[in-house]
Amino acid sequence: MSEFIAIGLKRAAIILADELDYARAAEHLSIPHTELRKQISALEAQLYFHIFKPRQRKVELTEEGQFLIKAFREAVALHDRSAGKASGDTQ
Repeated sequence: MSEFIAIGLKRAAIILADELDYARAAEHLSIPHTELRKQISALEAQLYFHIFKPRQRKVELTEEGQFLIKAFREAVALHDRSAGKASGDTQ
């Protein structure tokens, strides 16, 4: 497994986990749902396991996905805090 997962890919996975629907998540990200599907497929290939499983017109998180999305949320929050400090944000 690659040790680097782009922050944008983590954000996309988090949004899909929140929406549990490719179309709504893609709309939120302002990208075509086919592009989001490609991104998530590439992420799962990089990880060597599935984090989402299809359910009719929606998706749900796998057990591994639940753990990973939690880690992604922490990583994105840390990234955002670090980026805020680097840009002089004093919130």
